[in-house]
Amino acid sequence: MEELIELYLFKNKRCPLPSLGSLHLENVSAVAMYSDRKITAPVPVIIFSGTVMPADDFIAFIAARKNIKQQEASALLTSYCENLHHMNESGETKFPFAGRFYINEDGMLVFKSTELPKTYFNEVVAERVIHPRTSHTMVVGDKETTSTAMEAFYSEAGMHAKDKWWIWALAFGILTAVLFGIYFNDKNKTASFGNVQTIQTAPDLNTYQIAE
Repeated sequence: MEELIELYLFKNKRCPLPSLGSLHLENVSAVAMYSDRKITAPVPVIIFSGTVMPADDFIAFIAARKNIKQQEASALLTSYCENLHHMNESGETKFPFAGRFYINEDGMLVFKSTELPKTYFNEVVAERVIHPRTSHTMVVGDKETTSTAMEAFYSEAGMHAKDKWWIWALAFGILTAVLFGIYFNDKNKTASFGNVQTIQTAPDLNTYQIAE
């Protein structure tokens, strides 16, 4: 039965198991790692789901493969699923290529998918190319935006800065005029821009006497 389940699963990407759930064949998406300049290949993995699906098509598949009636095929599938459900904790059911069923510590039926060799799914070297004229997504802080939006933002900010240059020039001119006004009105300043201090003339002292 394991071989038939694998064949049906690989062909239809899903396989119903009455009263248990279903197996699904899914691809894990490729992952781009820009820092390492590589992209990992998508890898197929088999997932066991508790979702119960109609099994009529699978029963017909079993009947055709074993050359038996569909009633017998249905009985075989039902018996197989019951055995899986009542499997003891030390037991397991292995598939040739897909993986294995076993009972975990919580007493739940679990399917462990076989990890395929990485040699069959080589990583691809990838260099990230940014076209200056093409809009691309980028992260600024904690928000996602586009290169076009950021270019427009900085362009607008630069135009505002250029429009306001005369305000700073006017403020600097006014400040300079005020400082010069204060300087020239200071009584301790002269036109020569030097400090002036009043020198007190000492009184004349007679250091000698005139003979009569």
